[in-house]
Amino acid sequence: MYKIFCDESNHLYNGTSDIMVIGGICCEYTQVEYINRYIKYLKHKHNANNELKWTKLNNNKKFFYKELLEFFYSRLDMEFNAQVLLEKSTLNYPKYNKGETDKFFYKMYYYTLEHFLKKKDKFNIFMDYKDTKGGLFIKNLDSLIKDTFYENINVSYTIIHSHESQIMQLCDVLIGAISYKNRKDIVHESEIKKYIIQEIERLSACSLDDSTPQWETKFRIHKFHLRKFNV
Repeated sequence: MYKIFCDESNHLYNGTSDIMVIGGICCEYTQVEYINRYIKYLKHKHNANNELKWTKLNNNKKFFYKELLEFFYSRLDMEFNAQVLLEKSTLNYPKYNKGETDKFFYKMYYYTLEHFLKKKDKFNIFMDYKDTKGGLFIKNLDSLIKDTFYENINVSYTIIHSHESQIMQLCDVLIGAISYKNRKDIVHESEIKKYIIQEIERLSACSLDDSTPQWETKFRIHKFHLRKFNV
């Protein structure tokens, strides 16, 4: 059985950024408790005990972020996959999604999960609580997944708050770094954010503003433009 911890950045259609990133970290369920405990240990070691969030990085915790990322890349049983949507404002919702912005959102979630679901096992998908529409979102996502796999898949869903999972917090940092690197509408002046991006690119041997090769399994990024991807 696998557990997948998902998060998203700039997912609102009318948000200030024209980029949407949805990502997930997948690991075997037997390792989840150890991974969460180890991240807590790193937080205690570096006196970084607050919730880990891309929007609330601490300039004085550079070595904590470095050790955290090195821990992630050292774990062969942890995989990350992200979908990066560019120019989201160009999506023709009336034409492709019957005017419903949420419909495209759960399609993006499906493409994020698809890579992990090919393992043909049981999955528990954890998503960050956003609003009261979570139940309907899960129903639509589950319908899409089961239709694609012809019902031959065992998937369950859990909505949690991000502070309840260290793995979800790590996912927030990874997708935050991808979003920050790809945004052209802001000045990239945060030294700690640039440092984290530099470390991720060093450890993954890829640039966060490029798609990774299709055969990559540890750290995957898929970028696309809506004008080339009609849903």
